[in-house]
Amino acid sequence: MPEPLVLLPGLQSDHRSWLYQTRYFSTSRQVIVPQRHQHCLSIAAMGEKVLEQLPPRFHLAAWSMGGYITFQMLPQLRGRMSSLTLVSTSARPEDPASTARRMENLELAEQQGMAASNYRTMSQACVDFDAVDPLIRAELRDASVELGLEAYRGQLQAIIDRPDTRPMLKLVDCPTLVLVGDQDTVTPPECAREIHDAIPGSHFELIANCGHCAPLEYPELVNQLLDDWLAKHDMAKGAASVRA
Repeated sequence: MPEPLVLLPGLQSDHRSWLYQTRYFSTSRQVIVPQRHQHCLSIAAMGEKVLEQLPPRFHLAAWSMGGYITFQMLPQLRGRMSSLTLVSTSARPEDPASTARRMENLELAEQQGMAASNYRTMSQACVDFDAVDPLIRAELRDASVELGLEAYRGQLQAIIDRPDTRPMLKLVDCPTLVLVGDQDTVTPPECAREIHDAIPGSHFELIANCGHCAPLEYPELVNQLLDDWLAKHDMAKGAASVRA
């Protein structure tokens, strides 16, 4: 059996943000999407909660805030990851321009509810959010609403307060794929290139006409890139990936 795949979601998200990937990969390997960390008040506390849910060895794919959590966990992850995939994330500390945008979206959530804020946030993140399957958009909205305003407020503050984790990148000790959309305005390609440059031997993929949400905007491409990546590094450990 190929090694498990852990999918770590981003801001105000749960397993539903990875629906395209969980549907695809669950036919060939165990897929784990950590939960309950969304209500923690710091990136460090989120990392502690996620660590409790990880198997002894696994592949990890982390998206956006999931990347911030991963960088915080790196000292505890050494020797445990068969591979690491970083999707649209940054190791830099918060940018004041990003804080201003976050506070505008929080104000909208307070005044009009999480559904309205989720739509604005996702529209800012994607090149064309309306092109995403309506059923998937509804799942994302429902996840945001169910997690609620207090979780959203806490996650935003945790992101704003996050440390500069660029010095932590030297602790990555596994094959690493860095993936980003060329139109990502949330964590721009320069952030991904910085991560790529800091991790020796890492592989960089730039997806054309794509924003911050490649797993939603180009799910088939992301699934194929990730499948090839996992199969390659499963085989490196002596376990070939199987797909019916």
